[in-house]
Amino acid sequence: MSEYFDMIHEGVPITDIEIIDVHAHMGPSGGFYTPLRDPYDMIWMMDRCGIDKTVISPTPGISSDMVLGNTMMLETIGKHRGRLYGMCLVNGHYPELSLDELHRCFEADRDVVAMKIHPIESRCRMDDRRMRKIYEYANDHRLFTIVHTWLDEDPYGNQDMFAGIAREYPDIKWLMGHSGGPYGGPHAVEIAREIPNVYLDITMSMCPARQTEFFVKEVGSERVMFATDNPYIDPRPHIGRIALADISRKDMVNIFGANARRLIPFVD
Repeated sequence: MSEYFDMIHEGVPITDIEIIDVHAHMGPSGGFYTPLRDPYDMIWMMDRCGIDKTVISPTPGISSDMVLGNTMMLETIGKHRGRLYGMCLVNGHYPELSLDELHRCFEADRDVVAMKIHPIESRCRMDDRRMRKIYEYANDHRLFTIVHTWLDEDPYGNQDMFAGIAREYPDIKWLMGHSGGPYGGPHAVEIAREIPNVYLDITMSMCPARQTEFFVKEVGSERVMFATDNPYIDPRPHIGRIALADISRKDMVNIFGANARRLIPFVD
């Protein structure tokens, strides 16, 4: 039985392991009911869980105005130092503007720590030629880059398309957001095994039993990262998925925060 069994079931936050959420959002969404989308509400929930830091992308910029979204992100992380960190959104339909945004965001604030690509919402395929300059920037700067990946039917960012781009740009630290989507784990594991700069996250609303144990066994805990999709998904069940998993404490520490510390340039 996990040492955290009683704490999890009593709703007591974990405080003896650093917990970093590397895949979250903020702001209103037209497609999801997100009652706790305000940064102050998100931090309240983080405190309930024991989450120390969260990396956010602005929901309004994912499918519409990335400049507005990135501006929202910069304003938010500036008000919540040490708790909220930012992802810079890019969109292949606007390659030059995306490069301008990368320069703007990373130069504006040290707490911008990642780039975010959402192929299906931006309706731009990962292998679109207009994405090349964006990838080259990320590769040159060795960016931690989060990509929304889904099942093979996704015409914009399916797992094989993701793998092809990840192979081409080995200096980008690629996080396979959602690990390929519900039940996409086996294919995502194959990709992570083959491509050493690819990492998996646990962000899923439909979670097969013992998926955490499966990921750790197949690719090692050093390649798995804690993520919640907060506020789309309540982060509390994700805490339980790691803290109650049949894995070693070292594996738990790696997933909860040590991997993020190793891969992302946090400034405390």
